[in-house]
Amino acid sequence: MVLSLKNVILKLSITILFLSLSVYILFVQTEKYESSTIISIKDLSQEQSISSFGSLLLGASSETSQDASLLQLYIESGEMYTLLDKEFNLTAYYTGEELDMFSRLSNKLLLPMFEVNQKNLIAMYNADLVVLYDEVSGTLEISFAHANPKLAKKILESIIAYGSKVLNGFDRENSQIVLAFLEKEENLKYQRFTESIKNLLTYQNQHKTIDPKIDVESKNTILANLEAEVVQKSVEYNNKQQYLNSNSPEMKILNSSIKHLKQSIVEIKKKIVGTQNNKELNSNVSDFELLQSKVEFNKQLYVHTLTKLEEVKMNISKNSKNLIVVSHPYIPDSYTYPTKLNNILTLLIVLLFVYGVGVMIIHIIKDHKD
Repeated sequence: MVLSLKNVILKLSITILFLSLSVYILFVQTEKYESSTIISIKDLSQEQSISSFGSLLLGASSETSQDASLLQLYIESGEMYTLLDKEFNLTAYYTGEELDMFSRLSNKLLLPMFEVNQKNLIAMYNADLVVLYDEVSGTLEISFAHANPKLAKKILESIIAYGSKVLNGFDRENSQIVLAFLEKEENLKYQRFTESIKNLLTYQNQHKTIDPKIDVESKNTILANLEAEVVQKSVEYNNKQQYLNSNSPEMKILNSSIKHLKQSIVEIKKKIVGTQNNKELNSNVSDFELLQSKVEFNKQLYVHTLTKLEEVKMNISKNSKNLIVVSHPYIPDSYTYPTKLNNILTLLIVLLFVYGVGVMIIHIIKDHKD
């Protein structure tokens, strides 16, 4: 008799609980309308090296994936909630009577999970928000549920607008850091470039030459002419020696000319090769070419830095990243949440399980007493 009474009480309790929760789900629980949008991040600063078909096959680039992850984190952040709260008064929505008493925050319930604070408000906002990234297409699917279908659409539109603004803001902040670095580098490269030019000019002034290589080439030409003239006069001297006295005035003049030419050749060779300490051949040319190469190298570095500087300045002045709306937000014509039939079936299964466990416990206690 006692066992039968306990079973009846348990069955009645489970039935009342099921009916009460079913009534809540069917008639009391707030119906939320979900609007969705699909967006893609387009980086205008990147040159497209592959075709659109190739990009579909290879998937999104790592930078696009990084931008999408960054955007997702921002959309789910407290900063985005603050912006949307100012525009749509979400705090009043999550604490007001537009939501049923078990779906809204209230300090009257005296439970931490229902307490009105920033943490719980952001948690409620994220519970209504869904952000999914598709790596294959490189797109973000964003959904938001609200008791008002028109507001669900408007909130999504604002999320897209704020997301585009902040994404370019992040890009500008990064570009500003790069710009500051490049400006310092530009100043340093300019100083090195002008210093190398000054060193080259100083060398030219000290050696009184524009290009020692040209001087060496001209000296080599003169040397070749002098050596040819020495050979010519030596042949002439040997021929005349056969019939003239070597002490004759003509022979003395010819011999003196040969000696003078040879002395000139020696002096020119010393200037070309170097006069002391076994200096390397054409050392002046080597020094000059080294200074000249430094000027050219520093010039290329300076020009490259200037080019990068101008590119960064252009990126700062424009929106380099655009959010392309593949599928626009829409006004839903029917509620999405709660899924009433599924919730009732789930509730029924859980309560039947609880009832079965309860009956089992009652029988165990009875058997133990017996």
